Amino acid sequence: MNILEQLTPKRILIGLVTISSLALFVIFSKQFAASLAPFITAIILAAILEPIISTAQKKLRLPRGIAVISTLICFVLVIGYILFAFTTTSIAQLNDLLRLLPQYRVNITRLINDLVLRLEVLNEDLPEVVSQKITQSLIDFLATLEQALTSMITYLFNAFTGLPVFTIITLIVVVSTYFISKDKDLLIESFLKLVPESWKERIDHAIERIGIDLMGFIKGRLIMFFIATVISALGLLLLNIRYWLLLAIIIAVLDNIPIVGPGIIFGPWALASFLLGDTNRAIWIIVLYIVIFAVRQLTEPKIMGDFIGIHPLAMLLAFYAGVVFFGSIGIFIGPLLVIVIKAAIHAGVHLPRNE
Repeated sequence: MNILEQLTPKRILIGLVTISSLALFVIFSKQFAASLAPFITAIILAAILEPIISTAQKKLRLPRGIAVISTLICFVLVIGYILFAFTTTSIAQLNDLLRLLPQYRVNITRLINDLVLRLEVLNEDLPEVVSQKITQSLIDFLATLEQALTSMITYLFNAFTGLPVFTIITLIVVVSTYFISKDKDLLIESFLKLVPESWKERIDHAIERIGIDLMGFIKGRLIMFFIATVISALGLLLLNIRYWLLLAIIIAVLDNIPIVGPGIIFGPWALASFLLGDTNRAIWIIVLYIVIFAVRQLTEPKIMGDFIGIHPLAMLLAFYAGVVFFGSIGIFIGPLLVIVIKAAIHAGVHLPRNE
């Protein structure tokens, strides 16, 4: 039987629908991701809270609905308090930084002039054109650095002012989490009705595996974030940095983003300190970066391997592909897809063959 004989109208239609669906998904991937993000977050949150809800049902003999809403209220109160404390502290530090920015600008201008004088001494033996080019490049670099710092501060400050949208999204996530947790068994049963009978056991096993790996991934990332935050905070406090908390959290976030990393902060910072003659601070900044990098390299394979058993290279590919297809939110969607694929392979889920 040749290929043309196998191309029945039904198979052609299925192929066209599949290709069209994939094309639409790729074209509108960012819109899909933005629309589904609150509900994906709700599913993840429901999976995280499930052990607590199950314990409340068994130990306290509470009905499922009451156990879910009680757990959600406690979770929202705890997270709300943490976010409130962090937000108020961060806003205070950002306001302080914005208030002192004109003074910093004067200091930066003075430092630029000092660096230019030093370069003129160093470049006495160089041709005048080369010397001017080096000096102008340094001035442009520092001006760009100042502009980037101002833009970043303004962006962070504006992020805190977008509370109405954040509140609406939070309500959607909380309400969705309640219904997903409360009707978990019903939703799973309804989903299993849509799949062939021969798949049900494997799909059920895959769902269980996804829940376990997802919890492991979140726990692993939180542990890595906590470690990076503590090390950064202690190092910045020892350096007597004014905005240590805000910087420590930013560094920890960057440390959990592959390819980027905290080097984009430590590198220019150490270089600027060295050029300005503060060699001790430059050395300590480099030491702090090396410590954070070394701890991450030593602990990440063990922590993430123990929790989900996925090679760091696979996760790196997932992060990159997620960002390419879905934008910034792909940082979360990419690893989630890898976890789903791993669970499907582990459960032996495959497409049925046409007889």
